[in-house]
Amino acid sequence: MEYDAGPENTLTEGSMRAVELGGQKLLLARVEGTCHAIGNTCPHAGGPLNEGVLHGRAVICPWHKATFDLTTGKRLEPPALDDVPRYDVHATNGRLMVTIGEESERISTDPAHDDVGDQRCMVIVGAGAAGAAAAQALREQEFGGRIVMIGQEDRLPYDRTVLSKYALSGKQGGEKTPLQDQAFYDRHAIERMTRRVSRVDTAARTVVFGDGGTPTLAYDALLVATGGTPRKLGVPGEDLAGVHLLRSAADAEAIAAAAESARSVVVAGAGFIAMEAAASLRERGLAVTVVAPQASPFERQLGREVGDAFRRVHERQGVVFRLGEEVAAFEGDQRVSRVRLKSGGTLDSDLVVVGSGISPATDILQGMNLRRDGGVEVDARLRAADGVYAAGDIAAFPQRGDGAPIRVEHWRVAEQHGRVAAANMLGGAVTYDAVPYFWTIHFMKRLDYVGHAEEWDEVVIDGDLDTPEFTAFYVKDGRVDALAAWGRDKQAAAAIGLMTDRREWSLEDLKKAVLF
Repeated sequence: MEYDAGPENTLTEGSMRAVELGGQKLLLARVEGTCHAIGNTCPHAGGPLNEGVLHGRAVICPWHKATFDLTTGKRLEPPALDDVPRYDVHATNGRLMVTIGEESERISTDPAHDDVGDQRCMVIVGAGAAGAAAAQALREQEFGGRIVMIGQEDRLPYDRTVLSKYALSGKQGGEKTPLQDQAFYDRHAIERMTRRVSRVDTAARTVVFGDGGTPTLAYDALLVATGGTPRKLGVPGEDLAGVHLLRSAADAEAIAAAAESARSVVVAGAGFIAMEAAASLRERGLAVTVVAPQASPFERQLGREVGDAFRRVHERQGVVFRLGEEVAAFEGDQRVSRVRLKSGGTLDSDLVVVGSGISPATDILQGMNLRRDGGVEVDARLRAADGVYAAGDIAAFPQRGDGAPIRVEHWRVAEQHGRVAAANMLGGAVTYDAVPYFWTIHFMKRLDYVGHAEEWDEVVIDGDLDTPEFTAFYVKDGRVDALAAWGRDKQAAAAIGLMTDRREWSLEDLKKAVLF
């Protein structure tokens, strides 16, 4: 059925607007003289695409920066794993007319599996962001052979980001989780195994299992996307009941269950997982104390000024900080009741969450080129060895395709890695040269981080750190390597597009481009 979307001349070049027609939420946009109509709701978490940014013939979601092709509805960048509908639109007598109904076109992220006799076997070790994205991409790229995805959790691949951001608070985020349902994997003949891999035999091209049953599985190409293992503090009492690490859904469920009867919690660490957990548990109503050796949260990643802005946000919500302190021991009779500090003081607590980072889970890659931090070095195509690819938290990849190796623990990057690795497992020559991006949420407010900066000469702040509402530019040798934006969704979305198109930006040029 055709619907009138309004006067054609109100949709000017480079503009977009949301409309609701026939019970559907649509995004109308005019790019290069042509009008387009696609679904306006991002399938990742429900973000309104009209509040995002146009970048060429694409639109970038304002919330988590998924990107969609305006001409087809196809998603171009994660974290969305599904496309949005595309609708026919044309002008008649100066009016924009949109066709909605069975004839509307949806680009399929769900192609039927058609086995055409391909005898190859693609094995994916790891069922997180990178592994799930790779399995889906293999089918989307019309691979007809066998796909085996091996994980250690007997669960469908899920969105790990919601664990610290929402699950501990008891609130619900809009993120789609699990990433796909079991029917999806059944339709595409993607085999899911819950098994423990002990090593990879690159000479024999086999995965060796260490849990009984069939001892090996042969592969034609292998993707290792095993993620990380949460670090313990290595102090007395860390095995007491009530002391928790947070990495898996089971971990989050155990912490949430313990929080039901807890009154106070100590969070050991002031990194992203620890601080998100602190916010979530405070939202649940617990008394929360954060203990960490640094002077400010995220000091190493974001700098002192931005870190202090986070601290103030938490303090206004009642979180107490013991910064410059370290845990010496956890004490209690079978269950934790006190946290002893190296300074000699103690904190009463009936629940502890340790958030001291992760170590890359690369023990299975024996004899391969591992870095000091445990990551595995890969080339620009994410190849770690002949027929072996690595993606996600474990992969140290050349920055922007040809720079120094970096390893980043970002959900969106892992999904991008999975798609690139899948193409190359099938004989492609795709380079991973994307701009890294992550987000962190505290008390339902989000900070976006675009780019990668391990060190900087200065951090230039535009906006108000106390509100907070700002953009922070990380400047090294006169160029902006990264920016962090709080309360400025569109600026962060614009920065992704700009930094993708142009590698080096001066502070003056990038400020002019994104500060609107």
